[in-house]
Amino acid sequence: MIDESVLRKSVRHIYLFFVIAAVLSFLYAIVKNRLNGDFLGVEVTLPFWLLLLNLIFSILPFFLTWRVYLYFNRRAIKRRITIPITFFGCFLAAIIIWNIIVTIIFGVGVMGAPPYEAPSYIKPIIQIMNRFNAYYGVFLYFLLVPKKNKTQFILVIMALVLAYLRAGLGLFLYLAMFGYLKYFIEISSFIKKQKMVVITLLCLFPILFSGLYELRNTLRNQESTEAITDPIFGVLVGRLSSFSDSAFILQEAPYFFLGAKNLDSFYFQKQALGGVISQDFMPEIRPEIMLFKFYYENSEDNVAYMAGTQGNLYLSLFHSGFTFFLNLTTIILFIYITFYVFRLLRFNYSNEMAFILLLYVLMSGVSNEYAFLIFSIFIYLFLFLIVNLLGNLKNNN
Repeated sequence: MIDESVLRKSVRHIYLFFVIAAVLSFLYAIVKNRLNGDFLGVEVTLPFWLLLLNLIFSILPFFLTWRVYLYFNRRAIKRRITIPITFFGCFLAAIIIWNIIVTIIFGVGVMGAPPYEAPSYIKPIIQIMNRFNAYYGVFLYFLLVPKKNKTQFILVIMALVLAYLRAGLGLFLYLAMFGYLKYFIEISSFIKKQKMVVITLLCLFPILFSGLYELRNTLRNQESTEAITDPIFGVLVGRLSSFSDSAFILQEAPYFFLGAKNLDSFYFQKQALGGVISQDFMPEIRPEIMLFKFYYENSEDNVAYMAGTQGNLYLSLFHSGFTFFLNLTTIILFIYITFYVFRLLRFNYSNEMAFILLLYVLMSGVSNEYAFLIFSIFIYLFLFLIVNLLGNLKNNN
């Protein structure tokens, strides 16, 4: 039986980790008079009170979602769908192997790369298989099975291989969070007993992160000195917070105020549909693109900067009051639906998994990421329903 107080404590630590990242980004701007993250090195011209207000708005989505988590944590779950563990493990292995193959052959899903090219008869299969998010599936399986289960570690290694091929570092953060959640007691005990080892690891972390960041840049064919000049507070902390991105929107308010007028009134909702149905719905002008194009107007790189949930709402307000309230309502619905869908799964960490996966989405503020999170788990729910139904029919016969 899992101790609910231990669960809440571990989740609160993870939640505070993102809050602290926003605070550190704020302090970085105050002390160094420079932004971090996507706009590393850009001079700060905002007054202190506006930076402080932006910090509050940067933290607010996390705080409100934390309150939603506590609300759902107190409510009993009435309906649950059993997860067929053996089938699920085999299915995930097959999905990851498929993704590795199409990534190697066609470049599917490689970060920072142009859209992949594949034969017309293969593309529909790739698009169908992409509906099953392999990473979310591995996280779910990782939390579902006992701590000493060997299959979970095999799937994690396979997922890391896929992440390497796709030039993404985000998987490390997710694995760290879910590992902390699942092995909280063991990790807490290790920290208490092995303080010197922990201190040594913390001292070595900047070197490790710099190496990983340089590897990522190499895989994406990007040249950067960020990880060498300021790896922790400039790069890592900046990547864990959208404070600098939303501060930049306020700092360059005239530019973004005019640019926001070109946004579709329903850009946020269309972007969500583009993430789960078809790219045909995806608006050409989006906050993430606007931020990137500020300095790289003529660039054709497949790159975007996260505006953050608060940054999206800034730009929504710049567009119109109607768009602001519509998008705010949509975000609140996304958060509640995410918890509702996860709570349909029969496992002990449903509320916690929903909250942790929402943390990064809250930070990025990207509409299609909100929608794809819900859609991905819904697809797995549908799969489990079919497998359970077939299993029941077989047993009845």
